[in-house]
Amino acid sequence: MSENTLSSAPPTEHTEGLTPERRKAVIAACIGNFLEWYEFVLYGYFASIFAVLFFDDSDPAVAMMMTFLVFGISFLVRPLGGVLFGYIGDRYGRKITLSTIILTISCATALMAVVPSYASIGIAAPLLILLLRCLQGLSAGGEWMGAAAYVVESAPPNRRAFYGSWQTITITLGMFTAAASSLILTAVLSADDLQSWGWRIPFLLAFPLGMIGLYMRLKLEETEEFTAVAASGGREKSPLISAIKENWRSILLVCGLVCSPTMCTYVLLVFGPTFFTTDLGMSTASARAAGLTAMLILVVLVVFFARLCDRIGRRPFVLWGAVWVIVTAPIGFLLIHQRSYLAVVAGIALILVGDAMMLAPQPALFSELFPTSRRYSGLAIGYNLGVVLFGGLGPLAATALITYSGSTYAPAWYVSFGAAISLIAALLTRETLGVSLRTGLRDTPVVPA
Repeated sequence: MSENTLSSAPPTEHTEGLTPERRKAVIAACIGNFLEWYEFVLYGYFASIFAVLFFDDSDPAVAMMMTFLVFGISFLVRPLGGVLFGYIGDRYGRKITLSTIILTISCATALMAVVPSYASIGIAAPLLILLLRCLQGLSAGGEWMGAAAYVVESAPPNRRAFYGSWQTITITLGMFTAAASSLILTAVLSADDLQSWGWRIPFLLAFPLGMIGLYMRLKLEETEEFTAVAASGGREKSPLISAIKENWRSILLVCGLVCSPTMCTYVLLVFGPTFFTTDLGMSTASARAAGLTAMLILVVLVVFFARLCDRIGRRPFVLWGAVWVIVTAPIGFLLIHQRSYLAVVAGIALILVGDAMMLAPQPALFSELFPTSRRYSGLAIGYNLGVVLFGGLGPLAATALITYSGSTYAPAWYVSFGAAISLIAALLTRETLGVSLRTGLRDTPVVPA
């Protein structure tokens, strides 16, 4: 069986819009995705507080590096989560998998709020935080690809990039909400109150919000794609092994294509506010506000480019997006070093244009590279490897590069390096616009959106 074919029932894809029921299901999947990523990135936005409370802060620089090390380690378990949830998703369906995922991360996030400090229990404090971060990482390891597969499989073929982009957008909005919560709490509470109890509020909120997401996901229906494959006996006993054997090239391409966007996300939007305050001397309020504004700009850009992806194709955007980031990263960091709110927003936004170009087609493109019977597993390996190798360690790598090079421009080198890797992957990626999700072939014409 080749990468581009799959023995299954003939495709039943259509080009009309979503039915009301299917639209509700897509919205539910995206809302759950929003909650998942709100909970996952909270840690990054409260990193300075975690460094003081849960690590030995006799050397603030080392404490901050240890904080981001824990952030990075949680990404190392993501492939394990991808393997576990990828198998469940391909064998038993997307619905049960996505429901289990949101329950796991919501409980882990809420428990973080009740972990005693380093001053109270010593080394047990960072170990407990690490354990809970690993549970978050295990959950996140199955989230992106599960939500992406569900949304893309539910969308009409001429709108896959557009509907799939909402999966990316809800990640950004989840991050926006996490960042906004840290900005609001910083503004309304004193430093002592924020460190003592204020930071715990958004973590505790993860549990009731997670229960809402769980309820919505339990109401989901399986996609027609998965249902048809299951009915035809097309489910595979070992989807992970089949993906590695038959779709290894697609796995490597996904890994490479993920590199630049995930670096941009975690270096500019998660690590960025901490970098702006600790290394560039900006006020906390200005740094966080700049990050929030940049996220909203990213959302608008992703929607705009996703619509074009459904007309022009996926490949041009991942290719030229990588080129854009390579060229603009040094210029963007030059603007960021002006240290004013407007200059920082302009610098981040300049780089994010290329990031948005690559993010817009990702859910559709990646899903179209794998057959339905092993889509979840194949995406889980490629996507998580890319995030682990290049993005999840971004804050740690950026901090280490600044510390050991003595240059606050070092993160720009890191971002440009990641874009170069994604550019190579983009050059090797075939165009997938118009292919059947089940056969991987353009056996039916697709009317542009």
